[in-house]
Amino acid sequence: MIILGISGGHDANWCVVKDGVLIGAFEKERFTRRRHDSGEVISFLDRTLKHLGIEPHEIDLIATSEAVHRETESGLRRLSGMTYKRPDEWQTHVVECLGRVFPCISVPHHLAHAAYARYTSPFANTAVITWDGGGDFYTEDAYSSTTVSSWRGAKLEWLERVDNSDFGSLWFMYSRAIFGDGNAAGKLMGLAALGSDKLVEAMADRTLAPVRGSFEGAWTIKNCWPDYYWPPLLREKVDWHDARAQDVAFAVQHLTNQAGMSIVEQVSRKTGHQNLALCGGVALNGYLNTAIRRSGLFADVFVPPAVNDGGVSAGCALFAAHHVLGQPWPVEHQASLEFTGMSYGPEEIESALREAGLAGKKMEAEEAESVVASALSQRQIVAWYEGSSEHGPRALGHRSIISLPDTVYMRDRLNREIKFREPYRPVAPVVLEDEAASFFEIDWPSPYMMYIVKANARSEANAPAAIHSDGTARVQTVKPDSSLGRLTQRVGELTGTPMLLNTSFNVRTPIVETPRDAVEAFQQVPIDLLYLGGWLVERPR
Repeated sequence: MIILGISGGHDANWCVVKDGVLIGAFEKERFTRRRHDSGEVISFLDRTLKHLGIEPHEIDLIATSEAVHRETESGLRRLSGMTYKRPDEWQTHVVECLGRVFPCISVPHHLAHAAYARYTSPFANTAVITWDGGGDFYTEDAYSSTTVSSWRGAKLEWLERVDNSDFGSLWFMYSRAIFGDGNAAGKLMGLAALGSDKLVEAMADRTLAPVRGSFEGAWTIKNCWPDYYWPPLLREKVDWHDARAQDVAFAVQHLTNQAGMSIVEQVSRKTGHQNLALCGGVALNGYLNTAIRRSGLFADVFVPPAVNDGGVSAGCALFAAHHVLGQPWPVEHQASLEFTGMSYGPEEIESALREAGLAGKKMEAEEAESVVASALSQRQIVAWYEGSSEHGPRALGHRSIISLPDTVYMRDRLNREIKFREPYRPVAPVVLEDEAASFFEIDWPSPYMMYIVKANARSEANAPAAIHSDGTARVQTVKPDSSLGRLTQRVGELTGTPMLLNTSFNVRTPIVETPRDAVEAFQQVPIDLLYLGGWLVERPR
């Protein structure tokens, strides 16, 4: 059974689920080079299906979610079927796509988020919280920004909307006010470390609200969309340098933790589940995720890599496979989630180098890792490109820029000369899974950079570039048999500190996708060395 998942909202994406397993997931922005690109994706299907070795006639079913906004439709033509009306409802449709007529399962936005978290989690049974800035904007009865659901085995038991709860709207509002971009929540989260608690009480008065209904007793962030263009406490125009902007960012993060934990406590009480999975754009907030993990309210917490809308198509397809069609879950051979995008062969790599006039040296992976580790130990900056591209918004080692963490200068150089971004922005440390606790206050895996934790004295002494202004770091843990894992070990042997810095391989664009994208980015900025899928390229002198 082959299911094609499609989502046309912002961060438009599509995927293929075969016999219950996610075998490929793709985001439109990687191909169009426009951040958070939305709308039509049908024209991109052919190349990605070919990459997976699937012909269009082999597709049995399409699973989709209504577009988040009008005018962002994915390109499917619905021939029959009702639009869902509640966030826990799904519908059967008939659609036209790729010149054929298909049966289709239509899944509400937040149910798709919840299904993605549930079916990618390792838990037999779990509660799921989804929180973002809203979905299903023109199916009003299904509109939601926060939901809680309960899952037993492969089946959804129930899903409830938390009314007038909209964490994402608070982040959109102040991201736009300070950075001129509502999608700059990551910048706002980093800025919070520079602020103080001066505005916490005043912001709480304007944004916190009691939860009614099943989760009564909790407090939440109310729907802030009516104030989007007139944000409380920040009527005048300021930028991130301003102390008031920094205090606003601190208050936003503080209240997100406070309200988030309040809801989590009620979810634990009501569901009785021992496990929790998180999804929606707010689940990218590493401070909140760590607070939930440390609370002890759940035995285990899972946050998958594409919790933003980039995972919606996968949630739709997995829900269709396991809940609607009853395919077994867990599947026997669950694929790795990190790297489900496109990969490119030696012909495309050699062509990209040739067109750019770059001479590369063909090199086996083991030799390249040794050469790159030596270059890193000499404080060179290296772009590492290999295999399939990452699933989700964070570069996890296949499309990464890596360097040493031993001097703050290295982070400053990455921000100033390579990424052209604000100097306060943190860079993720990479550590071996078994050694993470010797550098940071973390005793669980963090393969997708979803937790922000305190650094300890060893990190402070040996890896200051990895530590943010508030003494924290967004840690990526890796296994020793991965490329980043081997590089981390080799660098440790050479320098005494088995840690790298990892930031996404891009320059004011989405993460690089093709070898040509990688070469263009390498040529734009002073990266010292490029490893490009079997070729090692030095910067021309």
